[in-house]
Amino acid sequence: MADDTQTRGAPATPSAIGYCAWHRGITRDMRLIQIEETGSGPGTGRQRFACHPCQIQHGLIPLADRP
Repeated sequence: MADDTQTRGAPATPSAIGYCAWHRGITRDMRLIQIEETGSGPGTGRQRFACHPCQIQHGLIPLADRP
């Protein structure tokens, strides 16, 4: 009988479950694409997230990957 005592390692990249604003559905591996400013003070705005397939299909670049 095989000894299965090893545990699986953590994934290389973090993942999140949330709402994709482009295909309008719940999905995994969300990335922040856009922050729409709604007022003049700090901390105001609506964040828009996209899943990986929508990023590819619509040519979206996550904010963290922009220069």
